[in-house]
Amino acid sequence: MQIAVGGIDPHKNSVTIGLVDMFGAEIAVASFANTGAGLQQALMWLGDQSIELVRIGVEGSSGHGRHVAERLAEAGHDVREVPTRRTAERRRARRRAKSDREDAFAIARATAGEPGLGPVKQVGRDVVLDELAAVRRHRDLLVQRRTMMFNHAEAVLVALPRSLADSFPPGRSVAPRLAAAVAVNTASLSPAVRSDLQLLGELSDDTVVVSARIKALERRLKQLVKASGSTLTEEAGIGVVGAATLLTEIGDPTRFRNESAFNRWWGGAPVAVSSGEGDGQPVRHRLDRLGNRTVNSTLHIMSVTQARCHEPAQIYLARKRADGATGREARRAHKTHLGRRVIRRMWADSRRTTTRRAAPNEPSRDAA
Repeated sequence: MQIAVGGIDPHKNSVTIGLVDMFGAEIAVASFANTGAGLQQALMWLGDQSIELVRIGVEGSSGHGRHVAERLAEAGHDVREVPTRRTAERRRARRRAKSDREDAFAIARATAGEPGLGPVKQVGRDVVLDELAAVRRHRDLLVQRRTMMFNHAEAVLVALPRSLADSFPPGRSVAPRLAAAVAVNTASLSPAVRSDLQLLGELSDDTVVVSARIKALERRLKQLVKASGSTLTEEAGIGVVGAATLLTEIGDPTRFRNESAFNRWWGGAPVAVSSGEGDGQPVRHRLDRLGNRTVNSTLHIMSVTQARCHEPAQIYLARKRADGATGREARRAHKTHLGRRVIRRMWADSRRTTTRRAAPNEPSRDAA
């Protein structure tokens, strides 16, 4: 029986499955509706193929590919998460067209060529994490909305007459200047300037409302992080939002078999960028930009924060620079180190939570 690897390109209304052999040669491809009935047909189609499916990759397994990934995992398949950037790079390197068929085969080839890809994140197995993900998404949306309003306010503020703008508080922060603009007496101003100031007043009111909603959601995030049993906020440089981001992006930490697999997944494993050094171990490396950029960003913020006020991190970075590493190389090494700390802590939290849930209920002292 032919050994094969699969790749799935999911969309809102369809999923396309491509099968390749271990050398990347095309075997079969088919598309199905992204519905319950369509996904059942997809499983039946896979079962009818005269192949041994060793693993199958899904792009966007937390979005449109969530349901097909769940169905495949429940059917016993080895389902891997394939970052979008990996298939895009592979398609450009082969100078192939952009289509569902080509994308499915590109995902399959990426899955075949990188057996270390992490398994898909299982959604729907933990009600606390599911609510945490929903609250975090809404909070991020409101933050983007507030940022957009501040950017628009900045554009209006810089267009005001110079004499008026000079009376506002100095600095780059928009909020103090926006508050000062709202308090301006408009009696002697032109109609156009009065209109701008009226608009700024409306923006100021909107930002206050949105900021209050963001704070309320962050309070809910704090409650949910605590309810999940996570201790990530005990790590220097990780706040409630950072912990919520890591918990929702990573999901079940036990899906990563070791620290290296986790660091490879988020892009923390260094990629060799050496030439002319012979057959020894490469000396120079660069950042892997094909991992989970959200987790990468969270760990970067953690590293920057620790470098500013956490002595162990300052000692680590200084030692790396003393060994000849550049500032970027030292930062990259520190992020990889922090990735190991994060996943170890999440494993410990998972074991403790599982043990607590599995332990039989003991009678309280009062009852005794």
